Amino acid sequence: MVEQSGIGVATRNTMHALREQGVEVTTDPTGDYDLLHLQWIGPRSLHYARLAHRRRRPVALTVHTTPDTIEGAFTMSRALVSPYRRYLRWFMRHADLLITPSQQAAESLRPLAPGKPIHVFSGGIDLDRFLFDGKAREQYRREHDLTRLTVLSVGQVIPRKGVETFFAVARLLPQVDFLWIGPHVSPILFYNPSFNRILRNRPTNVRFLGFERNIERAYCGCDLLFHPSHSESLGLVILEAAAVGLPLVVRRLPVYRSWLKDGVNCLMGDSPQEFAKAISAILAGQAPRVSSREVAVPHSLHTVGRDLISSYEEVLR
Repeated sequence: MVEQSGIGVATRNTMHALREQGVEVTTDPTGDYDLLHLQWIGPRSLHYARLAHRRRRPVALTVHTTPDTIEGAFTMSRALVSPYRRYLRWFMRHADLLITPSQQAAESLRPLAPGKPIHVFSGGIDLDRFLFDGKAREQYRREHDLTRLTVLSVGQVIPRKGVETFFAVARLLPQVDFLWIGPHVSPILFYNPSFNRILRNRPTNVRFLGFERNIERAYCGCDLLFHPSHSESLGLVILEAAAVGLPLVVRRLPVYRSWLKDGVNCLMGDSPQEFAKAISAILAGQAPRVSSREVAVPHSLHTVGRDLISSYEEVLR
């Protein structure tokens, strides 16, 4: 699940960004290293953090999931918000440096980790990989028999990602195809009969394609990214789509305020009707001309690699 999530993508991007800067990276936490960087807060991560401190090695921890963003992500998540907050506070005591992808996430962590340095930057985007490719677009549309205007959403198939809103908008726009790319979470981690009924009764113009590793092909093959997620720590898929140049329609969330501007580099909404209106305007060429590529540029792997090294140096002194 983690491998196919935004956390897995961010982890791979982090290693790529560091290697691009000439930093040697190992994925063996029992080997020789100068600093341990954790991207997950499971029991094995805790074991390796303790091992690192016994060896007098500093620990950096990227917190991707704050207590504010877990509701709707797995079974009984609402009831687990408070226990998760306590666990996260305890876990962060084992880190010397905290990294989180947005200013809003950092603000939510500060009361839980007083005195800990918290640095804000994303997992990064490979701008050489996420580029529009006309041939890739033609091939992808041919492979998936896409003959109509196509709206894309990317993320795990869970309520928090706005699946129900996605369906509602698709029903309002039956002349448009809607694709959802992302894995279904294991029933062991997420069991919700009412949500399963919603999935079974999806509109006929909605298709699920599952997890795709070469996701840049999907961005090239579609006409617009619609990201109706109810909460995000940043929104990595938005950066990926923006890098390819896709128009963006997103929910009006506080986490986007510092880097997304309604009517400038995206269109925002709150209700299915607002989303449908924005999507229709973009697809019909009637919306204000927006530029999304520039949204991704500050998150290049080159920039993230330099930020990582600067952050590491603070705790390696």
